[in-house]
Amino acid sequence: MRVARLSAPAHACGLSSTVFVGIYWLANRLTQLRSDIGSTVFDWERAIPFVAWTIVPYLSICGFFLMSFFVGRDPIELRRHVTRLALVLLVSVVCYAMFPLRFTFERPAVDGVFGPLYGALAAFDLPYNRAPSLHVAVLVVLWARWGPHLNRVQRACLDGWFLLIGISVLTTYQHHVIDVLAGLTLGAAAVALTSSSAGAQASISGEFSRDVLRRRKNS
Repeated sequence: MRVARLSAPAHACGLSSTVFVGIYWLANRLTQLRSDIGSTVFDWERAIPFVAWTIVPYLSICGFFLMSFFVGRDPIELRRHVTRLALVLLVSVVCYAMFPLRFTFERPAVDGVFGPLYGALAAFDLPYNRAPSLHVAVLVVLWARWGPHLNRVQRACLDGWFLLIGISVLTTYQHHVIDVLAGLTLGAAAVALTSSSAGAQASISGEFSRDVLRRRKNS
């Protein structure tokens, strides 16, 4: 029974991770071949400092992403989570194809302990796939996924760390402000659009379970 409970989250984790990495990588490479790539940046953004150590919270989203499939035991919540992730990925890729943008600031060379982390990031990522920030959109979805399963202290810690992740997309010179705003909007929309239907399904499922229990008691 326990193996069965773990199989669905593990399958969702493996499939979602593979699809995410594959589609994001392909979209980045296809954009690289285009000649109509633009940029949208405010002049005041040049005052945003590059902070090398923020690569740690930036990359930590990968761990939260993988573990998010194993939070809770409700299969409806899991399906809702997967749906939200698929939605933000689909909309993001469509936006990348319709409005190709690139990051325009030159990232300083990084040595020391954080150097390999930036090297790994550069090996996978390219300065495209900017708006909406998929990093931020997924962060919002993860926030909605993790939050209900934590106590007050844990939630406060999560809020602080997730806020740091959101800031890190700017201080690692991965995204411009417009990308972050678009990512926030997309993530919030994905959560809002799936909440009501998921809530209705949960209510129906709960009512059905209660009805079954009542019938067993009466029989």
